[in-house]
Amino acid sequence: MDIHNIRLQLRQKTIYELQLRVTFYARVSTDSNEQLNSLTNQITYYEEMIKKNSTWTYVPGYIDEGLSGISTKKRENFHRMIEDAKAGKFDLILTKEISRFARNTLDSI
Repeated sequence: MDIHNIRLQLRQKTIYELQLRVTFYARVSTDSNEQLNSLTNQITYYEEMIKKNSTWTYVPGYIDEGLSGISTKKRENFHRMIEDAKAGKFDLILTKEISRFARNTLDSI
């Protein structure tokens, strides 16, 4: 689906009604049990949310475990997600909060 069609549909429907290929990005900054539990919860939440929407097509998520949000340099799954986005493999990324992408504004942009 091209961006023009998505914009046109957004004027007429909610995001939940659009036929989109949807993925997610999940990250925790440490390998502590509490953080790993949070990561599991993030993954489960997004997989269920995407799969239960009949108009969305599930695209497996991108997960970085035990990596700081200060820099994107060591997050190989984040970089793979960016490359897949450029290749048009999905239309929408869900994430807990924008800081999951990067705490550095320049990296996030």
